[in-house]
Amino acid sequence: MKRSDLKKLNLNLVPVQCEAVAGLVFINLNEENEMPLEVYLGNYIDKVALPHQTQRMHCVQEKSYALTTNWKLYIEVDMETLHTNFIHSRSIGSQPVKPVEHDRNWFGVYHQNSLSPALFPEKRNLAFPAPRDVIGEAAEGTHFSVILPGFFIVTAPEVMWWIQKTPISATRTSVNVGYAFHDETLARHDFNEIAPHYFERLDQVILEDDQICEYQLEGLNNRVQGHYTPVEPVAAYFSGLIETLLLEAGYE
Repeated sequence: MKRSDLKKLNLNLVPVQCEAVAGLVFINLNEENEMPLEVYLGNYIDKVALPHQTQRMHCVQEKSYALTTNWKLYIEVDMETLHTNFIHSRSIGSQPVKPVEHDRNWFGVYHQNSLSPALFPEKRNLAFPAPRDVIGEAAEGTHFSVILPGFFIVTAPEVMWWIQKTPISATRTSVNVGYAFHDETLARHDFNEIAPHYFERLDQVILEDDQICEYQLEGLNNRVQGHYTPVEPVAAYFSGLIETLLLEAGYE
């Protein structure tokens, strides 16, 4: 719609830059940045979106809420696997990844998997097969990507989900979560029977990440001086005791 047409509607609307590619819609609210979307995304579309056939994906579930955390903390949690074996020990388990060659305004990692990472480990035998047009690396693993500044999108062979982080303030973040499947998968007679297993697992993992991000912000704001917090008095005592004994023995 043209700017002149908007004025005629008297709705006080303003035009924004909006482009769609591979079934993904991107809105640019920065009036000073008119970089074409294909330039901004670099090789993301060719490297990830098209191989996973995201243009055939349809959102089947979506929710939005706010967290008491900083949006950058959430991005960091999305892209590191140090916590996976501990925080997600039952919902994900071991998930080794390798960096993906990228350029421009995205980055990501790749997890090669024979069984879907989008289901609980004990239910991965229930996974939908990859659609016929999903081949090569996309059919053999999962891409975990961040499109800057805060769009985390996961493309597995048979499912896609995302967690969009939008800062409200330095300590509050708006979160939008969505799950999508290929049209071929949606047409299956058993979709409504199997899909809830995906929702259960995805909801659980996102809840776990939500919680640790809020804990992280709380930890960053802790005003306790030194290396220990009030809930670690015995550990602090032990550390001080060792230091005292070493100094008494002449070690410095």
